[in-house]
Amino acid sequence: IAAGTGLISVLLAPAVGERSSSREVVGYVGQNVTLSCTYDTKDGQLPACWGRGSVPVSGCSQQLISSDGGGIKEGSRVSSRYQLLGRLDEGDVSLTILDITADDAGTYGCRVEIVGWFNDEKHQINLVVKEG
Repeated sequence: IAAGTGLISVLLAPAVGERSSSREVVGYVGQNVTLSCTYDTKDGQLPACWGRGSVPVSGCSQQLISSDGGGIKEGSRVSSRYQLLGRLDEGDVSLTILDITADDAGTYGCRVEIVGWFNDEKHQINLVVKEG
């Protein structure tokens, strides 16, 4: 039984390579807001995605837009209000939301896919929307 318990604790331990961050951004109704997400391009241009809610174990929940590393993936953008305006070739996959509304408030997640098990970078941002 002790050996089985040890295995379970190893499986439940957080992955060492995984990097994550969480922060809050304030935006104002009717303005544009940018949610920052960047990565080091030493390993080249990497795929990334943005979604609503916490970043899940894989992919992005309620995906809003994604990049294949060099540009926006065809058909991945759910609305023209979601833009990746940063230098994708320099690892800037920050999400810009145009003309925000109160409904845009909430949690957003960015995942940068790094090759290997549990290596992905995950950034979680809580967007607070205020009347301006």
